Amino acid sequence: MGEEKSYPYKGQAVIPRLEKQANGKYAACFTIHAGKDRTGEIRYARGVPTIEFDSEDEALGYILDFSGDWIDQNPI
Repeated sequence: MGEEKSYPYKGQAVIPRLEKQANGKYAACFTIHAGKDRTGEIRYARGVPTIEFDSEDEALGYILDFSGDWIDQNPI
């Protein structure tokens, strides 16, 4: 993923960082920030090692599903 995009959800921002691994798969790295504009504190961060996926779309889908569930269970 070239440009860093954020996805707002319930007053927070999910920022995916898909990293292509040597094996050709994508690692689902991301952060969840307080505030829709990404300037708030980091509430959750997942880096490598993490779950790997065959495509960027699969990795992004996982990130958004996981993040939505996490935010629902850990409201501000």
